[in-house]
Amino acid sequence: MHPVEELWRRHQPSTGYPSGVGPVPAPIPGIAFFPGGFGLYRMDVSEPLPAFPVGKVMVLGHDFHSEAGYRASLERTREAEAQPTWRNLLLVLGTVGISPVDCFFTNIYMGLREGNATTGTFPGAVDERFELHCRKFLVEQLAALRPSLVLTLGVNVPPFLGRVVPDLADWSSGPGLKFLDATEPVRYHVRLPVSPAAAATVVALTHPSLRHASVRHRRYRGQGGHAAELAMLRDALASIAPAV
Repeated sequence: MHPVEELWRRHQPSTGYPSGVGPVPAPIPGIAFFPGGFGLYRMDVSEPLPAFPVGKVMVLGHDFHSEAGYRASLERTREAEAQPTWRNLLLVLGTVGISPVDCFFTNIYMGLREGNATTGTFPGAVDERFELHCRKFLVEQLAALRPSLVLTLGVNVPPFLGRVVPDLADWSSGPGLKFLDATEPVRYHVRLPVSPAAAATVVALTHPSLRHASVRHRRYRGQGGHAAELAMLRDALASIAPAV
């Protein structure tokens, strides 16, 4: 079994989903963030799943989508690359030379938002048992991938990651992009809670779906906005070359 198929088989909580959250009935076969799909950049669904990019890049978002959004993507066999998240994310990755085939695209929260709402706090975030399941499952994903680079998307992911990775615990003490920039948005040699030797560089990025409204607030090493985030990524890549 492909490693990502094994992950998908194990991602659902044994105790069920909390109110407002539903299961993903089946993985979208083409390009789609996990757990809506396999999280791999699979252009042609008639071809086998691409290799799991062990040792490369984890792109970590908040949650997959609503039930309605999932159904639309399942019908077309992939998420639409024209949507803001994919369009802006692929542009940024391409600008710094990160190939999407070297990435595992996943989320901190499993399941789907019930109905068609896609914004605001994820309904399952207030359920302690479910959040614990998602934290434990993120460790499983990290153990399977052993990424050299982790890219977080948006303001909700870094605090969650800080509750999973002790080296990033300070990211859980405050919200927002300004806080992230003040506490160093690029972290090197972050020890991952999977083995003593596992470590990664971690970069906190603006969520691509809101990029044009939010990126202007970023500050890094004397640069601002879009240039600041590109500098973050280039510094991160320089620290892990030639892993990616």
